[in-house]
Amino acid sequence: MKKIWLMLGVLGVVGMMGAPIAAQAGAESRCKSCHSFSDKNGMGPGLKGVYGSKAGTHPGYKYKFTKYIKGEPWVWDDEHLRAWLDDSKKAVKAFTGNPKAKTKMAAQHVKGKKADQIIAFLKTLK
Repeated sequence: MKKIWLMLGVLGVVGMMGAPIAAQAGAESRCKSCHSFSDKNGMGPGLKGVYGSKAGTHPGYKYKFTKYIKGEPWVWDDEHLRAWLDDSKKAVKAFTGNPKAKTKMAAQHVKGKKADQIIAFLKTLK
């Protein structure tokens, strides 16, 4: 009986130690169906270096919304990424100031801790 409790205790500690890794993997898996984590484009633009870059400027990717940007594009920072992850369709209209602006990215409706995890992951892709 003591062996069973000892094994359960060890599994619990190992499980807690793996939580940050699982969170990172969750953030990564959320994006990888459409994006690569390099500078290569997939269905969407590659995400390497996206944090801190100007929107709509990734080489070799055609964006729908760039024609609606007047002046300099916004920079992908925490605030813009948080709004984008919540609802990219709504965010692109707000960021460009044009109700006709569109994006290919589906609204993800990611908020709170999950959005924070994804943003933290994007910051690592340098």
